[in-house]
Amino acid sequence: MLKQRVITAIVLAVIVVGTILGLDSRYVSVVLAVTLFVSVMELTNMTVSQKALMQWSGGLLMGGLFLLLLSQNGIRSVFYQSYLGLLMWAMIGLFMLRYRYSGKWSAAVKRLVFLFSLLLFWVCINGLYFIHHHFEQGGWLMMYLLTLVWVADIGAYFSGRKFGRHKLAPGISPGKTWEGVAGGLLLNAIWISLVYQLGDGWGINYLPFLMLGLITSAISVVGDLYESILKREAGLKDSGKILPGHGGVLDRIDSIIAATPVFISGLYMLSAV
Repeated sequence: MLKQRVITAIVLAVIVVGTILGLDSRYVSVVLAVTLFVSVMELTNMTVSQKALMQWSGGLLMGGLFLLLLSQNGIRSVFYQSYLGLLMWAMIGLFMLRYRYSGKWSAAVKRLVFLFSLLLFWVCINGLYFIHHHFEQGGWLMMYLLTLVWVADIGAYFSGRKFGRHKLAPGISPGKTWEGVAGGLLLNAIWISLVYQLGDGWGINYLPFLMLGLITSAISVVGDLYESILKREAGLKDSGKILPGHGGVLDRIDSIIAATPVFISGLYMLSAV
């Protein structure tokens, strides 16, 4: 299992990093459209339908709409979408404080969750494309955003295993601890400072640059927990099986879905867009 996970991770890293840093935004948009397509299929399976026709139809529709509307993905539309995403994730955070597992969501609730999640996916995918396409160093800025999530995961994993005592959300994801979150944020603070020293912080002063990175990595945990809720209510261990040793696409991008609109909203607030 470990060997399989490592091989899959290496292949994914080569594809993602190579596309983001080596190719222009046209190719990035295709990768994002495929990611959206598979994510919607997995979401459909977890919420409203296990029928392949429904899953494929929803995935193709959303992926096609994304590519069709790329020309509308301008500064103003992304501004509104990102702040909407920020508000939605704040609502999810509040919901988690009251969430209790039921395993008996009604069909109406599942449809509502499905539509709500579709909007989260849409905001994230459009935001990622905007970063890559809009900024002069868009590829590097997009990679930086992704590393904020990856570094937080690495720090949380090792610090949680070593020091984890206090459960973060035992009713959602029993393995996560407050010590793990703290370790992820600490490692990210080091990483953010290193990135700032090696570059110019994309024109942002150090303190706001640090705060934006830490807030982004913190909200990524909420994205992970949100997907855990969907899987628990659906009675699934993974969102899918497309990635050997890793589960589904949503299992790999759940944190990024939450981090993206928060990161972009911060860029707007700091007048970096």
